[in-house]
Amino acid sequence: MSPVIRVLLALLVLAGCSSAPQPASPPAPDGPLVLELSVDQASPQRVEAVRGQAVELTVTSDEPVDVHVHGFDVLGRAESGTPAVLKFTADRTGTFDVEAHPDTLLVQLVVR
Repeated sequence: MSPVIRVLLALLVLAGCSSAPQPASPPAPDGPLVLELSVDQASPQRVEAVRGQAVELTVTSDEPVDVHVHGFDVLGRAESGTPAVLKFTADRTGTFDVEAHPDTLLVQLVVR
């Protein structure tokens, strides 16, 4: 291999090693993500949160339903006149369904 090619390869290796490290995850916002959802009315399809952010969900329903945040295994029960209040920390990334069981998707929580 010629000396010029060796120098170029060495420079490429050094350039790749000297790049600034990327942060593992963005910092959590100061306040919680607060959502008020209803089984009986349309809600946003997707909502974004930052990993490490506190989440507070209040879910109302005219009929008794169980509310579940998949992936975080947070459960609650909404009754007529008594909302389900679910609080948790979004400590993992991904897309998580919030459902009123057995089959009503309330919102998808996207954690980045």
